[in-house]
Amino acid sequence: MSISVVVLGDQEKIVRQIEGYRGELMVTRACADIAEAIAACDTGMADALIIADAQLVPPMEQLDALLLQQTAVVLLFDRPENWQPLPDVLHLPAASAMAELEGRIRTAVQSLTHAGADAALGGFEPEDDGNGRSGRIVSFWSAPGSPGRSTVALNYAVEVAAAGKTVVLLDADTYAASIAIQFGLMDESASIAQLCRAIDAGTSDVARLDAACSLVQVGEATMRVATGIPRASRWPEVRASALRRAAMLLKVHYDYVVLDLAPYIELDEQLSFDTQAPQRNAVTVEMLQCSDELFMIVRADSLGIPRALRAIDELDEGLPGLKPRIVFNRVGSSSTGRNPKRRLIEAWDRFGPTHDVAGYLPEDHAVCNASVLGGSPLLEIAPKCLLRTEIRALAGIKSTDSAKKRNSRRIRAEA
Repeated sequence: MSISVVVLGDQEKIVRQIEGYRGELMVTRACADIAEAIAACDTGMADALIIADAQLVPPMEQLDALLLQQTAVVLLFDRPENWQPLPDVLHLPAASAMAELEGRIRTAVQSLTHAGADAALGGFEPEDDGNGRSGRIVSFWSAPGSPGRSTVALNYAVEVAAAGKTVVLLDADTYAASIAIQFGLMDESASIAQLCRAIDAGTSDVARLDAACSLVQVGEATMRVATGIPRASRWPEVRASALRRAAMLLKVHYDYVVLDLAPYIELDEQLSFDTQAPQRNAVTVEMLQCSDELFMIVRADSLGIPRALRAIDELDEGLPGLKPRIVFNRVGSSSTGRNPKRRLIEAWDRFGPTHDVAGYLPEDHAVCNASVLGGSPLLEIAPKCLLRTEIRALAGIKSTDSAKKRNSRRIRAEA
């Protein structure tokens, strides 16, 4: 077996060592520039990239792209004192024996080749914290058109936290972030971007991610919230692979990682760039793929349902294998006529795909408006409203309160 490698850094020394050993490693190009080395790997001429200089390590975005195309990345230099280990990247001392170097590179290449691109997408396995916790990534997605996705995601996370689970809520909507507004938080810090920067710096310490998030009190419980970017033009700050790594790390330490995702899943065509161009909707696509549970919020009216059907067609075409659970929102007689639930079932059975319908959330403008105005979840604004009861049911929580279709006293007094 021959393993082709591109060397970046101290070319003469490394090339002499590899060629003198006469093993499986074969140098196809020696580069002194990062862009040249990345371009050489992009052409498919290398099974592995050996980086021999700490000053020439490419950013994590480019390393992720190499791993996705099944090119192993090897750092061959002594670790500086302040160096953070990079996930999925093989780091060996500069004085490593050639037999060990060849064996480790062979193993890394075989691992990527056998597992394919999925190994690169899911290969980051953070260390267990020792508590035996196995968390879940729960994502909320929808078709375009403001069906109430963020409101449902926020209150779902709140209810799970109130039930005694550890929860972190990530606002990953790179078009119109709103979680900070609904919680009454300052959103200029863009916690979601801070998480990505921490991961790109090579951190595997969940305490650094916790520090970037806001600690929010909900009833008698607390939860972490990573606010979204306040301006849609800042979307490049939220890198898909970095956010995935952050979610996977948080999943080990939290019972639930809840994500509010943007609706768009189209990826731009790769144009004539020398390097891989960033993708506007890559965050949504990647987080959909790594979700343990996916809820699709559908606005229950004559506009929302056709939009949802088209979005599901696009999802099945672009990301086959995903099975979103459908949640009809704003269900009421004003938009669907008498007996709205029965009419929705009939329409979905006739026109809709064979996806599980997880719930029907009632229309309650007064409660939702008061919740946003007060910067508080339903648990605090209207604890006995029917909408909160149905959201609790989505999370598998049985309500001990009797649901009321009318507004609570607090809402009537504030209205």
